Amino acid sequence: MYQVETQAITPLTVIEVLTSSDGMTGYIKLTKQGENPPPATKEQMMEALKANQIIYGIKESSLEKLAVRPIYNIKIDVAKGLPPVNGKDGEIVYYVKRDSEYQPEYSLEGTVDYKNIDYFQIVKKDQILAEIIKETEGTEGMTIFGTAIPARNGRRPPSPVGKNTHLIQNDTLLVADCDGVIRFIRDNIDVNEVLKINSSIDQLTGNINFSGDVSIEGDICDGFSVNSGGNVIVKGVVEDAAINAAGNVHISNGINGGGDNKIIVGGDLRCKYIEHANIHVDGNIYVDYIIDSKVTCMGNIVLSGSRELIIGGEIKVLGELLAKDIGSPSERTTKIEMIGIKIIDKDKILMLTKERDELKKRQQTIVESAMKLSKNRMSSEDDIAEKIAMVKKQSLIIKDRIELLNNQIHQLENEWSMEYPGSISCKRRLYQGVKISFGEERFHFELNNLEHCKIFWCDGKIIQGTL
Repeated sequence: MYQVETQAITPLTVIEVLTSSDGMTGYIKLTKQGENPPPATKEQMMEALKANQIIYGIKESSLEKLAVRPIYNIKIDVAKGLPPVNGKDGEIVYYVKRDSEYQPEYSLEGTVDYKNIDYFQIVKKDQILAEIIKETEGTEGMTIFGTAIPARNGRRPPSPVGKNTHLIQNDTLLVADCDGVIRFIRDNIDVNEVLKINSSIDQLTGNINFSGDVSIEGDICDGFSVNSGGNVIVKGVVEDAAINAAGNVHISNGINGGGDNKIIVGGDLRCKYIEHANIHVDGNIYVDYIIDSKVTCMGNIVLSGSRELIIGGEIKVLGELLAKDIGSPSERTTKIEMIGIKIIDKDKILMLTKERDELKKRQQTIVESAMKLSKNRMSSEDDIAEKIAMVKKQSLIIKDRIELLNNQIHQLENEWSMEYPGSISCKRRLYQGVKISFGEERFHFELNNLEHCKIFWCDGKIIQGTL
């Protein structure tokens, strides 16, 4: 508290200085001591603030007003600190779609347009792919006591530079180095050069082997093959042909198999139909209908279109299978097998393996020490023999521990259970003749067909639900 004596004996104006708990606001409260004391001057109030170590953000205009027209018994805001301003995080604005943003286009009738190949985005050389908005630095704040308040700088965005791309304009724009197809690898954009074939794959072209993306204007004819290190686009049909693609495969029409050729897809498969084909897909399958085919899918199988059915064949799927109808009124055999995941205590195995490896290193060190002791001529033979015996004892203890750890690791590797994360959703009818299995467990249903049902695994057994 700071007091101003305006007259030796006459009443006083008391200046009380208050502060907020965060040190960001300072107040002055004037009180009368006696009657009609003279008002405090601006200089006196400044001295009072200084006496309370308030040196920053003083509102001199507020002090001047108080000196001219004092307000008593109310605290008045006369000093204000400066809050810190954190920097803004940088970000990437993409001018091309990510895979997760792709949505198939539907016609007015509600069916999927399988001829829409915009899923594969083709770009031109020097086309802008993304804009990098750089992070900003934070601005530190200040308390009324003159103490700096640190601010957080914005985080730098991850670099989107990938294959065949580079940054321009002070590293703020990402452009393509060549014509090609967009492919995202996490946050990085690759531009894969495209092998474009303006005809069908037949006797005139021969088999295709290409490290990048392949775009085919026609069909892939019987007996021919296409091997691609990227995506494959087929604007026609795939006959009894082979495809091996590391990326996605998009077929505007469908697949007409019938022979021993196999289609292997590292990403997603999108086509109108699959008939009499042998297919393995690591990603998802988007198709209207599947007939008499052998299909293995490590993702989801989504049937959407005008028919949305599966008839005959053998389907193996890890994720969700979504269809309108499965099987047929004639009860044609249709096998659906849900792929399981082996559940094992990997963390415990890793911990035991780490301990075992450390013990092996320690055992090797002990063996080397024993060899050095045996060559030591400075100590007496009795001392050397005693030390060697001790080292051998330690080595045997470690050996027994390693053997125990090996047994525990082997036991854990053989103690596993199966889980089935996928499910079968039938929006209309599941016919008799459909054989559903989760590993060795078979799903049994009564003589009647099932409608609007969902079949899934829960707590070690098969559950039938409704949609």
